Formats: sequence, structure tokens, C-alpha cells
Amino acid sequence: MLSRSSYGQGTERPYNPDAMGPGASAHAVQFYENDAAFIESLSEFVGAALGSGGACVVISTHDHQLELVKNLNRNSIHTARTLEEGRYIHVDARRTLDRFMVDGRPDKQRFWDEMGPVIERAQTKLKPGAKSVSAFGEMVAILWADGKHQAAIELEHLWDELAHRYKLQFLCAYPIGNFGRQAYSEMFDEICSQHSAVIPSESYTALGDLDERDRLVSTLQQKASAVDDAVEEREKEVAHRKVVEEKLRRTEEFTRNIIESSSDCVKVLDLDGRIQYMSPAGQRTLEITDSSQFLNKKWSELWREEDRARAEETLSAARNGRVGCFQGDSLTMGGMKKSWDVRITPALDRQGKIERLVAVSRDMTELKSAQQLAIQSEKLAATGRLAATIAHEINNPLEAVTNFIYLAMTAKGLPEEVCRHLEIADRELARVSQIAQQTLGFYRGSSKDRWISVADLVRDVFIVYERKLAYKHIETLVSVAPDLKLYGRQGELRQALSNLVTNAIDASKMGGKIWLRARLSRRWNKADDPGVRITLADNGSGMSREVQKKIFIPFFTTKAEVGTGIGLWATKALIEQQEGVLKFRSQQGERAGTAMCIFMPNAHSERAPAKAH
Repeated sequence: MLSRSSYGQGTERPYNPDAMGPGASAHAVQFYENDAAFIESLSEFVGAALGSGGACVVISTHDHQLELVKNLNRNSIHTARTLEEGRYIHVDARRTLDRFMVDGRPDKQRFWDEMGPVIERAQTKLKPGAKSVSAFGEMVAILWADGKHQAAIELEHLWDELAHRYKLQFLCAYPIGNFGRQAYSEMFDEICSQHSAVIPSESYTALGDLDERDRLVSTLQQKASAVDDAVEEREKEVAHRKVVEEKLRRTEEFTRNIIESSSDCVKVLDLDGRIQYMSPAGQRTLEITDSSQFLNKKWSELWREEDRARAEETLSAARNGRVGCFQGDSLTMGGMKKSWDVRITPALDRQGKIERLVAVSRDMTELKSAQQLAIQSEKLAATGRLAATIAHEINNPLEAVTNFIYLAMTAKGLPEEVCRHLEIADRELARVSQIAQQTLGFYRGSSKDRWISVADLVRDVFIVYERKLAYKHIETLVSVAPDLKLYGRQGELRQALSNLVTNAIDASKMGGKIWLRARLSRRWNKADDPGVRITLADNGSGMSREVQKKIFIPFFTTKAEVGTGIGLWATKALIEQQEGVLKFRSQQGERAGTAMCIFMPNAHSERAPAKAH
């Protein structure tokens, strides 16, 4: 049998157990280029162990086992005898893997249960003077070849622990071609770091001639220099690419931030008009919590049925390279109506062909409401100017008629009955004149703030509607402190209160009641803000929930032909312009009725109570 000292003489042995101290463990890895070289190197490792009287465990595939035995026998290592002695133990690599792998990963306990007894059996067969058991494992290479890279690394850790426990001289090997991809570089480094020795591939050791080796070294040096230059050039290219990619990333991020920061709803559509993307701002405005339900949905289906034809025309214009324009209304997921101004532009690819469509929708709801309010305010102002003009023009003929009545009443010989009729006519004309002056005050009295007697304000309003109240036999119950005052614009407050009284009269039935109470109070949500609270209530028909939602919408009315729909809207606006608040409650049924409550700040009372009511 060939001794370890003479085995493989003339080659550079890849692994030398004697390099370790007595009883010390070693865990080496070898990378090989082809099977023939691998079998030759493995034969050296096994032959060295057996030749020195040691024991060797070989865990390999069946094919590699056959080649190894042939090579050992050619080199005078009699495997049959060492098998009988129990110093040479072969274990099938794939079958062993199957016994301790669980869900594609090595199970630690099963590995120890499988390999521990084998190593312990080999230790009992060592000849006197032998230092330790040697072992070779091919299982890690099998896992790597099967694509189970992480499992191979975990198995390397288990072998390392086993080698330390049993003081093994352990060798594993991988085909170097398995690490050709750049992506494996970090794993390759991790595998190398797990071993006490790393043995490179065999090509540099196959040359026996010194000159040939020198030429090879020079060639390798030249290739290394060329590789350095290539690596340097590659690093420059990579650095430049990173700069370009970073600029591109920043540009994309900047563009994305612009879109996501915009208050407009930005959507990307395919050429069929289906939604591919919707900006976060658009999702918030439309109250969308799950954008996936809108993806691939037709954009035109978001609009009302009567607007869809115009929406399709806008899409068609964008498909033909023009900018499509569209205005329409849609409902949010919460049922809120939104008005939109939409521009759809074509997006081109590198060849200049239309690839997609970009729809930018701007929320015009507030602007549209403001425009409508401006129109309605102008209508209201025109109505006020017209009322003031009429009131002014009535004054002159009223004054003339009043004078003629006076002259008629002072005529001699006037019958008593005629005189009584003239007195009634004079009182009624006085009422007409007062109504005209108050109507003129609605328009003129709105420009200047002053202290207003609440009692006088209420009395003046009820005088105007005295005839209507009497006609419907409505009882009025008024409770106002005579010294109660507030600071504001008298004409606007008279107009607001007059609108509320008119609505209460219209809502009341024959023989109904209207209550009006005015007291010092405080603002509902601010206890430190004193003022006057005026409450006007009736026992009329009340309002339904649907009507209550709309009573402050301009031109909404339940009075059909006789109503304009601007009374409550104007009342609320007039009160809020003076920093007041208007609230209401209403119900229908057995205890039907409506209560309107006005709070106005800046109150004053010469005998103000200690506690507000």
C-alpha cells in the first residue's frame, strides 16, 4: 500500500491534514474544473488518510464512488481491505440528504442523528498513532447544483459544528463552474468564509515544467492587468450609469411628487378610455378608498348618463391628437356632487405615436357655487334696489292723497258717516306710508351699524304683517325685554326677521300660534361670547328631512308659484355677515312645528340679568 508521504508525489497536494495541530479540526473547501481532476484530488485526500492508518468517511454519489475506488486501487490503496477493517466508509450522498432534509432545508437534529454515529464508528477503527478521522462530503455541491443555495450554506454551518465536535479533517468540494454568475459572488464569499482553507481549481498545479509555469504566471499576470483595465473601465461605466440612473430617479420622483401634490385629479387612460392610473388627490376628492375598483373601468362611465356622449367626444378628440375639453358633474363615493373641468391630452411614445391619454380634472364645485352665489346676490341686490325705488316713488302720491283726505275731513257740513270713513282711510294710508318707509329701510338701512332696540325691531316687523296675521286668525305671543339692544345693521336685521315671520305665517294653519322671544344669551359653542338670542316658533306643518337639507339652498322653495326660494338663503347670509348664527329645528306629525333661532353678538341691556337665558 502506498504511504501518504509518497502518494501523489510531484504534484501540489490540495489539502494537508498534518498542517493542523494534533487533534485539531479542519474544514476545507476545494473548487474544481472537471470530474477527472476532482477524482484525482479526492484520491489524494482519501489515500493520505488511509495510508497513515486513519479512517476516512466518503459521502458521495454512486458514480463518483466507483471512480474513486478505481483510482485508489490503481495507486495501491486496497479499498477492499480497508472496507473490511472499517477504516473506509462510503455513504450515498443523495439518500443521506433525503433522510435529514425537511421542506427543502437541512434539519439540524436529523443531520446529527444521521452523521454522528457514522463518525463515531470511524473513530473506533483508527490505528494506533492516527490523529483523527477524515471525511469528505459532496452533499453541499448537490444542493447547490439543485438551486438550493441557502440550504447548501446552512449545511456548511452544520458540517463546521460537526468537525469541531469530533475533531474532523473535513473536505467538501464544488465545481467552479457553478459560481460563474455575478449574482453568486456574495454567496461564494460566504462559503469561503466558512472554511479554514480554500483550495482553488487545479489548472495551475497541472504543470510540471518550471519554465512552463513561469510562462503561465506571466500570461496570468498579463490577463490580470487586462482584467484590471477592463474592471476600471467597467467601474467608470457603472459610476456613470449610476449618475444617470440617479438623475432619472430624481426626475421621476419629482414628476411623481408634482402629480401627487397637485389638487387636480390626474388620470392615465389607455386608447380605449379605460383608467390605468388615478392620482392620490383625485382619489381623495372622489372619496375612493380602494383604487383597484376603478382600474380598467371606462372613464366615461364616471359621468352622468346625459353627459357620457360629450365625454366620449372628448376622448375621440384626444385620440386624434387634439386636446379634448369637457365640463360635467359626477358623484363621489359618498354621494356628494362635484363639478369638473377636464382637459384630455395625448401622450406620445418615442416614435411620436399616441400611446396613452392623460386626463386632468379640476374641481370647479366651489367656483361654480361662488358664481351662482354672485348671480343670486346680484338678483337680490337688484330686487332691493327695485323695492327701494318703488317705495320712494309711492311716497309722493301717498302724501298727496293724505293731504286731500285732510282737506275733506275739515270741510264744513261733512256728514258724520263720511267723516268716519275718511278717518279709517287716513289710518290705512298712514299704514301704507309706514310700510313704504320700512321697505325703503331694507335697502338703505343696511350700510351702517348702530344700536338697535330689539323691541322696536320686532314691533315694526309685526306691524307690516298685521293684516296677514289677522286674516289667518294667528295669535302672536311676543316676549322681548324693552331695554334689550344689539349693535348691527338695522335694515338687514329687519329684512332677516321679516323673512322668518313670513315663512311662519305661511306655514301656520287658520287659528295657529306664533311665538317670538328675545333674551340675552351666549353663543352656542363659545360661552365667553355674549349676545342676543331671538327665537321665532310656529305650530305649523313642519318640514320633512329632505326639505330640511335644502332650505338654505338658493331658489329652493316649497311654495310652488308664489315662492322665490331666496328668503332663507338671504336671511342666513344677512345674519352671518354680521357674525351671527342661524339655527333651526322642525318636525312633522302630532306635535308639528318649526323654530328658527338667531344669535347676534354685541348685545346690551341697561338692566341686564346676572345670568343669561
